[in-house]
Amino acid sequence: LIPFPTVPAAIDAVRLHEVDGAVVPVESSVEGSVNATLDELIRGEPLVIVGEVMLPVAMALLARPGIDLGAVRRIVTHPVAEAQCRRWVAAKLPDAQITVTTSTAAAAAAVAAGRGGPEGPYDAAIAAPVAAERYGLETLAAGIGDNPDAVTRFVVVTRPAPPPPPSGAD
Repeated sequence: LIPFPTVPAAIDAVRLHEVDGAVVPVESSVEGSVNATLDELIRGEPLVIVGEVMLPVAMALLARPGIDLGAVRRIVTHPVAEAQCRRWVAAKLPDAQITVTTSTAAAAAAVAAGRGGPEGPYDAAIAAPVAAERYGLETLAAGIGDNPDAVTRFVVVTRPAPPPPPSGAD
């Protein structure tokens, strides 16, 4: 597995033969279509969708050790994650400012590294719970998504090739 910082970068890697395929988000049950993916799929060399997976959305508020919930003023996350947790943030952290970045993983990495903007480092990230362990962060709140049934649909894209035989579940 090779991570890429953005959907366009992952799709470009497929087109440039750097990888065999890419798993990219195409639809959020909360925010609808993922425009970055759709825009990339209609441009450039054709690709084909060969699979899909629906993943439940699980979001948590993560911070560096020693920061408590009451101290959170600056949050960073992906725009879709921000939309999925908007009501929770408004209710629990009404004075918090949210900045968006390319992914929830990038948000967690920025918090772990103490990065931020002109106002200073971000206090917390909204990301998948697994990012806490990956980036050495603490979970300040888990299950912060506004819709407990939210899912994101991902598709597997590859360069065109003859299709495999029917599976019976096509």
